[in-house]
Amino acid sequence: LTSGNLLISTGILHSGFGLFVPELRDPLFRIATERTTQIADVNDRSERECSFWFQVAGIMMISQGYLLRNYCQATRKKVPQWFGWYLTGLSTVGVIVMPASGFWLILGQG
Repeated sequence: LTSGNLLISTGILHSGFGLFVPELRDPLFRIATERTTQIADVNDRSERECSFWFQVAGIMMISQGYLLRNYCQATRKKVPQWFGWYLTGLSTVGVIVMPASGFWLILGQG
């Protein structure tokens, strides 16, 4: 398994989890139905925005994984060291702020 493939897998798992858990899935359905997050009910708006950004985060992980994998294949180089430190730093903050989360998966990839 390459670093890019691990990140792709993590992104797929992340987005899949967001579609499986009702608290994240149901607001997405409301966004799809009404085509907006901007509604008067502040609580519902917050749920929609959280759900939307949860999915964006998964898509970004998948995109970064593909970019990383293609970079390594095209240049025949290893993953840049700064990228590992970036993942480690980001996920360390995430683990501190949200210990019961999936940031542990990213921390292991840094």
